[in-house]
Amino acid sequence: MQKLYQILGSIIILLIIVTTVIFSFGFIVVVAALVSLLGVYRYFVMKKRSREFKTRPYVHGEIIDLHAQVIDETIQARKPDEFK
Repeated sequence: MQKLYQILGSIIILLIIVTTVIFSFGFIVVVAALVSLLGVYRYFVMKKRSREFKTRPYVHGEIIDLHAQVIDETIQARKPDEFK
């Protein structure tokens, strides 16, 4: 009877290890599939957005054209006195 319990205990431990390995492998496969689906989704969304910008590039804001001198003067005016 003692031998039977040792064999059953070994089989149970082996089944637990096999189940853990299968679950881990399945989890890795599912995560890899989700990451690749996310990559495909982002690829098509970026492709759609780039097409949108090609047709209507400046719909959401105003374009301000500043000369380099104006930008430099603005930066100098905003600096604290010890950095001028």
